[in-house]
Amino acid sequence: MPDDNPVSVTPKYLIGVVAKLTGLSMDVVRVWERRYGAVRPVRSAGGTRLYSDADVLRLNRLHGAVERGYGIGQAMRLSESELDELIAGAQPSQDREDPYQSIRERFIAAIQTMDVVAADQELARAATLYPPGELVKRIVSPIFDEVSERKALREFGVAHERVAAGLLRRMLESLIRLFPPSGKPDTLVVAAPAGEHHEFALLPAALLAAVRGWRVVYLSANVPAAEIALAIRLTNARVLALNVVTENYRINEELEMISRIVSDSTEVWISGTAAFRHRAHIGRANWSLVRDLEELDDRLKK
Repeated sequence: MPDDNPVSVTPKYLIGVVAKLTGLSMDVVRVWERRYGAVRPVRSAGGTRLYSDADVLRLNRLHGAVERGYGIGQAMRLSESELDELIAGAQPSQDREDPYQSIRERFIAAIQTMDVVAADQELARAATLYPPGELVKRIVSPIFDEVSERKALREFGVAHERVAAGLLRRMLESLIRLFPPSGKPDTLVVAAPAGEHHEFALLPAALLAAVRGWRVVYLSANVPAAEIALAIRLTNARVLALNVVTENYRINEELEMISRIVSDSTEVWISGTAAFRHRAHIGRANWSLVRDLEELDDRLKK
C-alpha cells in the first residue's frame, strides 16, 4: 500500500542539525556516511553537505537498531520495514542511564572468558554510538584502568591484558586514520621512554590529538631518548607527549637525557601515575604535568 505521506527527499539540513535530530554525533554521521553509505547527502553549490528528512529518518532507524545491540554493518543489511519492526518490537534499552558502564562491563566480561568476538563487537558498537572524545574518556580509558587493576590483583593474567590491549589498539588505530591532518597543523610526538613498556595511555592521547587536528607521530612505548629526539627534530614537533607509569632508575636516566637533548622550543607534556614523581623534570620551563585526559583535551584545543 503506498505511503500517503512520503518523507521529503529535499536536501535542507546541515550536519549539525542532523546530529541534534538523530542524537548521533557529527563524527558518527560522517563515519556512517563514508564507511557504510548509510545516507548520501547532496552537496550545495558551495560544497556543503545537505541532508533530507528521508536521510534523518534513515539515520534514526539505524541508531535505534544499534542501540538494541546490532552492529551498524548488520543494521545496514535490514530494510526500512525490518528496522521499524525491530525498533517497535524490542524492549527499551537498559543502557540509557549509564551506557558507558554497561559497555565496559560487557567488554570486561568477554575478556574474562577470552570471548574475543564478543569483546570486539562491544568496541565496534561503542565506536558507532559515541564521538571519539567521549569514547576515549568514558569507555577506553576506564577499561585500561580496570584491566591494569585486575592484573595487579591477579584476577587477570598477561593473556587477558594482551587480548584487551590488542582489541583496543586496533579500534583506536582505525579511528585515528579517520582524522588525517589538513593545512599546516602542529605536530605532536607521542611516546613512552625506554624502560616504560606500558602503552595503554598512549593511543587514547593520540586519538584525541588527531580529532583536534594535530599531526600525530606515534612512537609507542619503550623508545630510547635519542630516537624520540630524532623524531622531534625531523618533524619539528611542537609538543612531545610522554607517559610514565613505572618508576625505576633507567626511566629517570631516560627522562634526564630527553631533557638535555630535546630543544626548549618543544613543549614536553608528561602524564601517567608515576609522572608526578619526576618533579625535577616537570619543573623545567618547557615541561609540565598533564593530570588526565580531560586536561590533555583542553590543551590540544589551543
